[in-house]
Amino acid sequence: MFRLNFCCKTVVTLAFLGFVCLFLGSCSSNDQEQQIDLNTLYPSDEIVINTHGEWTKVHYQNRIQEFKEAPLENMDIVFLGNSITEGGGDWGTRFNNPKVKNRGISGDTTDGVLARLGEITYFKSAQVFMLIGINDLFRYDMSSQKVHDNIISIVRIIHEENPETKVYVQTILPTATEGVNNKVRLTNTLLKESESSEAYNLIRLHELFIGSDNAMNMEFSTDGVHLNEKGYNLWVNKVRVHIN
Repeated sequence: MFRLNFCCKTVVTLAFLGFVCLFLGSCSSNDQEQQIDLNTLYPSDEIVINTHGEWTKVHYQNRIQEFKEAPLENMDIVFLGNSITEGGGDWGTRFNNPKVKNRGISGDTTDGVLARLGEITYFKSAQVFMLIGINDLFRYDMSSQKVHDNIISIVRIIHEENPETKVYVQTILPTATEGVNNKVRLTNTLLKESESSEAYNLIRLHELFIGSDNAMNMEFSTDGVHLNEKGYNLWVNKVRVHIN
C-alpha cells in the first residue's frame, strides 16, 4: 500500500511540475512577443528613397509615424499605394469593415513600398490590395519593366513571409498625359502576362477609368491623375466582391 501511494504521489507531482514548466514556457514566449520593438517594422528616420521627391521624403516619414501610432492588427485588409490610395481616406468606412486599413502614402513609389513591408508581413495581413507605380512612371529614368519588376518583388516578399496572404495587384490608372499613358499601358500588359506565374490576382482597374481618348476619363478625376468621389465609388464597387 505504501509503495502504491508513493507511486501515485510521484505521478501527481511530476504532472504538476510538467504543467508548471509548460505554463512558464508559455509565459516566456508571450513575454518575448511583447518585447518586440514595433519600431523595427518600419523604415528608419534616416532612410532615403531615391525615387522620392523632396516633398515626398518629408511626407513619407510623417505617414510612417502615423502608422506607428496606429499599427495594423493581425489579419487586417490593407490598401497599399500612393496618393490615390491615401486620398481614399477611411477605407474601412467605404467597405463598412473596420478591418480594412489605409496604407497609402502620397508621392510614394515602388521603392518606397518595398521599404515598408515589415508591418504588413508581421501582422499577417489577410489581403493586400496594391495600386502603385504611377509616380515611378512619371520619372524619365524609370521604365515600365523596372516598375513591373518592383511590383513583382513586393508580391514575392509578402508571399514568402505569409503564403496565406491574398495579394491583389490593381492595374495602374490612366492619366491625362499621353506620354505617361504609353508607359502605363506597357506596365499593365507586363503585369497581365505575369499573373499566371506569380502569387497575385490582377484587378483590371485601368479599363474602368479610360475615356474616349484613351486617357483618364475626367468624369472620375480631379486633375487627370487623382480621383474624385465618383472615381472612388467606381473603384470600391469594382473590388468589393473580393473583400473578405
